[in-house]
Amino acid sequence: MPSGLAVDDNDPLSRRDQGLEFLDVTSEVIAERIASNIQGGRQRDQYRITNRSQSVIDTHLLIIVRGLRHETELENASGTTGSGDPYIRVFLPNGVLQSGQSIVQTLMFERKDDRRAQPLSYVLDFLSGQGKP
Repeated sequence: MPSGLAVDDNDPLSRRDQGLEFLDVTSEVIAERIASNIQGGRQRDQYRITNRSQSVIDTHLLIIVRGLRHETELENASGTTGSGDPYIRVFLPNGVLQSGQSIVQTLMFERKDDRRAQPLSYVLDFLSGQGKP
């Protein structure tokens, strides 16, 4: 719609289902780095992401990587946010991440600077929803 409003309803769930807005679920998950490997200009970080809330996390889970240096690229990114941060779109098993349930996700980075041997520093944020953040 030209107005940016949901077609049938304009409640938050309808807006999220239609890809018009996202639910920030960063405080509802625990992201534990379980492996990290640096070789040459590549870094591979593996995370166990657990829903620690009492509610389900549904739709798509978007993992947004914030604070990367310009010389670093998230190789397995699904896209970039409006502010330029790369993200990975995770299609949850059966469309939900139940309370206490975990998934494992790998982030693959390529570095094009002279700090190749040093671990990357970044922050992960998590959104639930469809569309492009």
